[in-house]
Amino acid sequence: MFLRSKAVLLGIFAINFFVSANEGGGEHGSAPAAAPEKLPIEERQQQERTKEWMDVVSSLSSLKTKIKSKEDTIKDIIHHKNAAKTKAEAEALVGELLREHKELTKLLEDYNQSAQLLKYRYPDVGITEKRKYQKIELKTIDEYEDSQTIEGQIKRTVSKVKTHYGVKDEKKTEAENIKKPSLDNNNLAQPKILKK
Repeated sequence: MFLRSKAVLLGIFAINFFVSANEGGGEHGSAPAAAPEKLPIEERQQQERTKEWMDVVSSLSSLKTKIKSKEDTIKDIIHHKNAAKTKAEAEALVGELLREHKELTKLLEDYNQSAQLLKYRYPDVGITEKRKYQKIELKTIDEYEDSQTIEGQIKRTVSKVKTHYGVKDEKKTEAENIKKPSLDNNNLAQPKILKK
């Protein structure tokens, strides 16, 4: 019974195959039966736009990984520079550090430009969740060096604590008072207001 139903199904498929192959009118040199319908212009433009968007997104992610790699390289060079035993070795590492930082600057410019392009040229494409495009700020070499030393880490932690709890430095407030000219120090430049 099972073999008979298999044979019947196989026969039906074979008949359908031969019928569909001969629908072109039976002539061997004739054109295909029906060309697939062309996509509307709007749909083709949307597909091209989606493809361009995907290219920008992939470019953005590759730039982000390159930036991370450059930052790791810079941190490694700083570590080796701090451990250098001779002045010549340290100077060579400083030259390499400057070159790597210049390349990082170029990568950051490209990344920020691509992020802005993605944000403003393709705001409606590929929306699956709320997208945020963060601009990556360029750190100076000193900031990278501070992040490598314990002193730099302590300074960052102290500044975070001060901003969190609203603590102001007393030295800064005294310095600000000295820098700001008071009204009493400069009587000649102050206008005199006469009242009746």
